[in-house]
Amino acid sequence: MNGPVDLATAMGTHPPTEDRSAARTFQFVAAGDLQYRAPEFLIDGLIETDTLGLLFGEPGCGKSFLAVDIGLCVATGAAFHGRGVKGGPVFLIAGEGHNGLARRFAAWAIARGVSLNDALLFKSNRAAQFLDAANARNVADAVEELAGLHGEPALIIIDTLARNFGAGDENSTSDMGGFITAVDDLKARFPGCAVLIVHHSGHADKGRARGAMALKAALDCEYRVEKDADAIRLINTKMKDAEPPRDLHFALKSVDLADGATSAVLEETDAPDRHATLSPTQQMAVTAFIDAAAQSGTFDGGLFIGLSLDDWQAAFLCCHTGDNPQSKKRAFRRARGELVQAGILACADDVYSTDNSDHLVAILEKRTGRTSPDKSAPVRGVKRAGRADGHGHPLIRVSAVRPTDRCLINDDQCARCAGEGCAWCNEVQQ
Repeated sequence: MNGPVDLATAMGTHPPTEDRSAARTFQFVAAGDLQYRAPEFLIDGLIETDTLGLLFGEPGCGKSFLAVDIGLCVATGAAFHGRGVKGGPVFLIAGEGHNGLARRFAAWAIARGVSLNDALLFKSNRAAQFLDAANARNVADAVEELAGLHGEPALIIIDTLARNFGAGDENSTSDMGGFITAVDDLKARFPGCAVLIVHHSGHADKGRARGAMALKAALDCEYRVEKDADAIRLINTKMKDAEPPRDLHFALKSVDLADGATSAVLEETDAPDRHATLSPTQQMAVTAFIDAAAQSGTFDGGLFIGLSLDDWQAAFLCCHTGDNPQSKKRAFRRARGELVQAGILACADDVYSTDNSDHLVAILEKRTGRTSPDKSAPVRGVKRAGRADGHGHPLIRVSAVRPTDRCLINDDQCARCAGEGCAWCNEVQQ
């Protein structure tokens, strides 16, 4: 045997020197050496830099229009509907609709009065296959090549997840984990870059994104897009490290292009006025919420913070006259899910709050003599209608209205007519 031999190497207790050097790329940093920074936004209040985000909704809901709008604002430095933008190169990995995208780009430029000649937006000519390691590397190399000419990317958009996933199953935790790892590896090559994935909603549950829950767990922010007739609503469903933004509302505006072609762009609008009567089970769930919140809700310095799931369910089960305990629990699960999806209540860690429902807040104030946090955004209110359901609980009407239009908790007065009576009052009271 020539020369000294390292005993640990001979016994196999640690790898050869070159392997140990490679292993040192995984390191630890002492807590005292860590530096924190204030959140830096790519789009003020909506998307932070260096994050992984998701935009999901049903087919045709307008999610790709939003992705294009966001991408072009970042690429040109134009404000996103009045919100500041940190401009920079944008890479759109498009899996479909390539000709339609060209029309949408042109329509956006016309509507905004912004030239795209120098816009730093680059669209792929085909979909990626992120579950294929070689293809994922090719995508990263292509981005890096253009980044060397135009600067590090500020945003990478993947539209859609399904078309860029590869040969795998979105419902498989393992396959979804592989997709997330590939996207994280792409993002890691460009510090500060945000990635926004466009995805479809679930088949059975439209309130969540399709596929394995590993995706949502990996996200820094998530938005659901809903479309009702011509109205598009953007709803934040996860904001990991920043204050969740209020809902945004948009309408599609048609734009005429050359040669008789047309496309559309988004215009931000106020929240539409909507009136909807709750179902009997939903009525019961809201009544149970108010009763339980008044007795068992959490208050901080007189402000209503929220009500635990267990306390709310207990109150609902006491109200429900059914004989089957399991059926009653299923009814409660459905009702609370519908109330959250409708925006009447909000949930965080199994604690439910009144979200933007000023009239629920007012009822709680009247019942408890305490106050709740002020909400300046457009609100949904509840108004007791003077009648009762089959269990003796007053019926509640829910409406989405501007704060200046809402009825007061006093059934005899209205912010519009001060009790004199008007068409809006009559509509709510019906």
